[in-house]
Amino acid sequence: MRALPELAISSGSACTSLSIRPSHVLQAMGLSDEWAHRSLRFSFGRFTTEDEIERAAQLFTTIFKKLRK
Repeated sequence: MRALPELAISSGSACTSLSIRPSHVLQAMGLSDEWAHRSLRFSFGRFTTEDEIERAAQLFTTIFKKLRK
């Protein structure tokens, strides 16, 4: 997340930001605790455009590939 400061990304929901427990929403969707802990949440604004979403996906993909190496 530090590698992409221009994106609004978090590892949990705002309502559980002080908790280390996995998201109850992700658990309700059937994700295991392990997968819930591995998830990321991308936040979009009311006026976010498709171009901005595409750019965010490109940035994330580029950084993710670098970090996996």
